[in-house]
Amino acid sequence: MSAIEFTPQGPFPLINDDEHSYQEAQEHSVVVDEWLGFKTAEIEHALLSSHKYNIQADQNIPVNFWRGLPVQALQTPYTEIRHILHLLNPQKGQHIVDLGCGYGRMAFVVGMHYSDVHFTGYELVAERVDEGNRILQKFNFPLSTIKTQDLTDPLFKPVSADYYFIFDFGSAPAVDKTLEDLKAIARQRPIQVVARGRYIRHRIFQAHPWLAEINEPRVFDHFTIFKS
Repeated sequence: MSAIEFTPQGPFPLINDDEHSYQEAQEHSVVVDEWLGFKTAEIEHALLSSHKYNIQADQNIPVNFWRGLPVQALQTPYTEIRHILHLLNPQKGQHIVDLGCGYGRMAFVVGMHYSDVHFTGYELVAERVDEGNRILQKFNFPLSTIKTQDLTDPLFKPVSADYYFIFDFGSAPAVDKTLEDLKAIARQRPIQVVARGRYIRHRIFQAHPWLAEINEPRVFDHFTIFKS
């Protein structure tokens, strides 16, 4: 294995997982974040010392703001995002939704390599959304947008789309609520769900047969692709 070379001409390379380690993918993502101009470390430090997100919303589903973690632990490496999109192979006019998108890394990979595909990212923490949108303004990606949204809000329903990306973002009730939202969409149209992380994948296999048992999932080291 060797370190992933960064070039501004191709900041999101398509490479096989066996050609690099996960740490090298994270290190490459640090360089890409710096090249894009993200100030994630400063924002996460400010969030950690802020009282803004200390109070739990008055609702039945616990909310996790994921403060205090290293930035790279919060976000999927760019090379992995590129690999996932290559596997999905979205077509012109289709729509990708990232449920819990952090700073919106996927928006940049979609915008650069799938410019005729729509992207919507939802993120709970407004400061992350603002920073993602600040960087997005440097590019001409009119089909990509990042929005502040609490996925556990009982009044919220994700936009109808072709593909959904979900990371381990909260408690069982929070994950179940989102998966039930997707189930309602799947009654109207076929969807694919990329579940990243051990817990979300376990939860789908354990409690959501509508997604896990209709079609054979495609299982990878860090994520699984489910098809309704």
